[in-house]
Amino acid sequence: MDGQSLTDQYILSIDPGKSSGCALLAYNDQEVWLEGSWQFKGGVKGLLGWLNSHTYEYIEGAEVFTLSNERKHGKPLENSHIIGRSYSDWRDRVMIISEKFTARNTQGFSYTTDSLEPLRGEGALIALGLMPDYTPNEKRWRDPKLQYLVGGKDKADKKKRLHRFLKESGFYVAPSAVDSPDADDVRSSIGHALAYIQREVKHRGVHEMVTKWIEEN
Repeated sequence: MDGQSLTDQYILSIDPGKSSGCALLAYNDQEVWLEGSWQFKGGVKGLLGWLNSHTYEYIEGAEVFTLSNERKHGKPLENSHIIGRSYSDWRDRVMIISEKFTARNTQGFSYTTDSLEPLRGEGALIALGLMPDYTPNEKRWRDPKLQYLVGGKDKADKKKRLHRFLKESGFYVAPSAVDSPDADDVRSSIGHALAYIQREVKHRGVHEMVTKWIEEN
């Protein structure tokens, strides 16, 4: 979307793991749109690299938070007025959220090192001050199931419905857009962002869009 105003708000949604997805959504009273999307491998090292090149760095103790328009892992943010601005200029307009790893009763199987990589990503986000420590009441930490904002019978059906909803609502990201064999992680981060805007921000437009889609499908 062109011509953003200084009243626009932003959600930077992160789904950390061995492969991570990140999405930047913007919204105002009337609209919600996708500004940037990325998916990349490398676990916590890949996440730190993305954060270093796309979000922020510490310079002589001063916190500077900017978004890069370099096309490294996804869509550039060429039209965004927040590119290059100090974090202090717009931090009140950006909310960072992240999917939270949910431990399960394994009942006969063990977690692999790869499956636990999200925990290392979460630790990095906390250590860098981008996310608070986890508490059950902290809404910025998102339970994995919250991404499935249009429901479904089981996980496979919920995933299928989410992808269809994103495609029909203009938020779908294809693998080619993020230079990846799939786009599951970035779609997950988009689902989390939309669910956050609907449930926590209580955005009427998103709520009506989701409700209408569910009624029709």
